[in-house]
Amino acid sequence: MTGRNVELDDFVDVLTKRLVSVEWSDAHAIHSALVAADVLDLAQEAAELEDVVDWLVAAVRTTAHFSPAAAFTLAGRFAAQRGLAASETDTRDVRDVTSAVTHPTARNQWTATVPTLFAPAAVVLLDRSTERAVLARRDALVREEPEGTRRSGLLEAALRTVRLDDTVVTLPDTVTRRTARDWDLFTSAVGLGLAEKALHTAETYAGERRQFGAAIGTFAGLRAILAEMRIRVRTVHAMLDSAAAGDLDTAELLAQAGRTAVDVCLDAIQVHGGYGYIDEYPVAGLLRDAVSLRARGGGRRTVLAQIASRRLGKPGGDT
Repeated sequence: MTGRNVELDDFVDVLTKRLVSVEWSDAHAIHSALVAADVLDLAQEAAELEDVVDWLVAAVRTTAHFSPAAAFTLAGRFAAQRGLAASETDTRDVRDVTSAVTHPTARNQWTATVPTLFAPAAVVLLDRSTERAVLARRDALVREEPEGTRRSGLLEAALRTVRLDDTVVTLPDTVTRRTARDWDLFTSAVGLGLAEKALHTAETYAGERRQFGAAIGTFAGLRAILAEMRIRVRTVHAMLDSAAAGDLDTAELLAQAGRTAVDVCLDAIQVHGGYGYIDEYPVAGLLRDAVSLRARGGGRRTVLAQIASRRLGKPGGDT
């Protein structure tokens, strides 16, 4: 993502134009817009491109500027599609798939919160603690929450907490590793896009809101907050480039992207003052999405434990 790619830039422009006019409370409209932009199955259709990861990251990141929930759903879909493509088994009948990370504290090992916006026929469940993964048909999953459960973040993703009770067949390590890596990478792209949206919203508000005869963006304190927000966003952007190139552990990227999304949203609320807590302004909703997004990674402690294990070895074991 460091070089100029005119075709990719054109794709992002087309996608942006499609998404600008979407009614984000309408699942059908979201689905139709992404289909019209040739995004929904981009992971499969662009699989032969050398820079396919750049295209997928750009699609997720751009979508997150409009709906982090739809972007999160895309991220899970892309990761599952690419992971299953590495399998030697025939997975053509599970084209409509998604992926999710299991809950580290759940009684049932294979319990996860799954995005169902695109009505997936199957789900790849990733267990960070054991670094295993299984493929579960949707009809084999048992819903773990009452019908009509209300959530605070990522609303358009139609999240559902489910568990798999039946005997499971573990996916091959090659499939697990690829799905997990891509899941971290694309979910981090959601976090980056969300943070960029929060930063842009805060900068726009600071330039338009006036107090004492001047735009509040001219006040030293707010300028410092905005500068810090931009530094955080740029840091995650650089880490995303490194991870996409294979030069950085994607778990490290995910940990930083999740924290940055939350921190930048909190700063955006501070820039808005009391208005930041009102739903008529977008930053409160962005914060709820950021918190939910970070939780969907399996929990920050679990991610950090995985990073430590890779860097330092298993607790009590050889390094």
